[in-house]
Amino acid sequence: MDTTRVLSLSFVAVIFEAVLRAQVPAAHLGAEELINLALNNNRELAAVRQRLPEARGLLRQAGTRPASTVDFSGTTGRPLATVGEEQYGASYNFIVETGGKRARRVEVAEKGLSLAQAEFDERARQLSYEINNLYADATAQMRKIERLDRLIALNQESIRLTDARVREGDAAPLERQLLAVDLSRAEADRASTEGRLEVAVLELKQVIGIDAAASLVIAPAPVVPTLVDVSNLRDRAIRERPDVRLARILEEQGQAETQLAQAQGRPDVTLSLNYSRQYARFDDQLGLSKTGQPVQLRDRDDVLTFGVQIPLGTKKRNQGNAEAATARAAAARNRREYLETRVPAEIAAALRRFQAAQSALAIYDTSILGQSEKNLDTIRQAYQLGQFRLLDVLTEQRKLIETQLSYIDAQTAVAKALADLERAVGGKLR
Repeated sequence: MDTTRVLSLSFVAVIFEAVLRAQVPAAHLGAEELINLALNNNRELAAVRQRLPEARGLLRQAGTRPASTVDFSGTTGRPLATVGEEQYGASYNFIVETGGKRARRVEVAEKGLSLAQAEFDERARQLSYEINNLYADATAQMRKIERLDRLIALNQESIRLTDARVREGDAAPLERQLLAVDLSRAEADRASTEGRLEVAVLELKQVIGIDAAASLVIAPAPVVPTLVDVSNLRDRAIRERPDVRLARILEEQGQAETQLAQAQGRPDVTLSLNYSRQYARFDDQLGLSKTGQPVQLRDRDDVLTFGVQIPLGTKKRNQGNAEAATARAAAARNRREYLETRVPAEIAAALRRFQAAQSALAIYDTSILGQSEKNLDTIRQAYQLGQFRLLDVLTEQRKLIETQLSYIDAQTAVAKALADLERAVGGKLR
């Protein structure tokens, strides 16, 4: 194998290893890390990001002036046996744009660049919302699996102790069978929950933009009280939400396009400068040379010509484009006004969902979860004293597990409601 082939294969191997490293995220990623990873890897977002260099190129192109032209011409009678009749010339033509066309083009292109940035920010906002929701689902399933694992371990230990009691004749075989059924039910719940976790992780990988086979370890979400500053949410949303900014820029761009269309209705002026040299011979006419010899008369003229070219027409020749741009600006204004009136309703609904989810979670914290644990402890003590059956203990234990799983759902509802509120406002509230 030659040296060139070895180097080529080595280069491919290095690139392939780098790509793999780029696709495999670090372990224990939280919501913010997942969002940052998506901003770099999501292919749809990467496509939207390409609008930025496109808009910058259009802005650079909008500032260019019309190209000047240089013409060269020549006239000769030699091919037609008219010797002596010749003319050669060169002309320079410079186009003068009127009505501020260049400034109007640049203004439209600048709005296009701002529009591309707003489109990118809006897609990033929606992407962050999707990831926060999927992350809340995934971490909820993780907490449920952790709680079910504890239940499974407890049931396994109970079965082991009950087997020993059955062998000693201190317990009926039915108790072992009841525990086995409850253990199987917990294992079935765990299998179902693990499946939902895998689906959530796969959806996260798809949204983030990494390979489905890549490793993705999610950090458990901290369960802490969430404090949100709800003052000035409407003003903040009008100011920060990318879709509102997008509608505002579209309106401004429509106005700039209207001004550009009106300017394009004004004719440009072309200035020209022409230089020509003409040769002519007068047959049957003789003159004297410097030495006094008769020679045929010839003439040479150098001519400089100035010119101004103005197209004939009126502003109506571009009236259709101006009317179309005016209609686009009006449509953009209507969309912006509609969005600004819808924002308060979205914020109010999202805030109400968040407050309701927090209230439900607070009830679980203060009135339900702790009391359910106490109830189970009481029934277990009564069972040990022979006052309750094992079935009663298992029933209360199942109630506690369902309460704990519902408590996790309440935590997830708060996280999702917060993500919905942040999307409605257009930024972080924590």
